[in-house]
Amino acid sequence: MNEPVALLLLRHLFPDWAITRGREGTWRAAGRTLISSSDLDGLLEMLTVADPDAARRAVRLLKERPSAAP
Repeated sequence: MNEPVALLLLRHLFPDWAITRGREGTWRAAGRTLISSSDLDGLLEMLTVADPDAARRAVRLLKERPSAAP
């Protein structure tokens, strides 16, 4: 997934978190705590631990979306 799309999606799924991507490539999320990771998968893992309720809401939102495939 390209980075701008990933940022938009994460900001939508985790609205209580300020999620950014630094020039040096580090992903950051600021909310109840500050989280940083060198990759997107690591950030998602840490967000799930830091805010399990938001992670569950994100999963529900993703499951509700209709498929874009024809």
